[in-house]
Amino acid sequence: MSLTIDQLTAELGQLGDELSDPQTMLAQLGDDIVQSMKANVPVDTGALKGSIRWQTNGPNSISFEMLNYGIYQNYGVRPNASAMSMSKFWGNRFGGLTQPQFGAGYQPPRTFGLPARKFFDENEINDLIGDTFIETITNF
Repeated sequence: MSLTIDQLTAELGQLGDELSDPQTMLAQLGDDIVQSMKANVPVDTGALKGSIRWQTNGPNSISFEMLNYGIYQNYGVRPNASAMSMSKFWGNRFGGLTQPQFGAGYQPPRTFGLPARKFFDENEINDLIGDTFIETITNF
């Protein structure tokens, strides 16, 4: 398909208009991302799910908000595995015990923490936003 100079100029003008005011595109992306996050968030009381929303921060920026504990739900708060492996290393290296032995009926200490229950991925969100802009540019 070949374009005349007037047609090409008109299409480039439309692309410029679209990219100079991306609010409509950002609004659609915000709605889609929030819908995906709400579909995947773990629900106990529903407070976290109800708190997920997006907002614009200026003409070309979007941010997502939720209750503070949403980050802990997504990434978890288990003890650091590398620190535990280092304690085992030092215990073995210097002849110490890695697990104390207290005889019959001994139970090792409980491990506390919240496992990660991913309902969003920052890299995927960034990629989606970038891909949407690239698709907009290439489809014009």
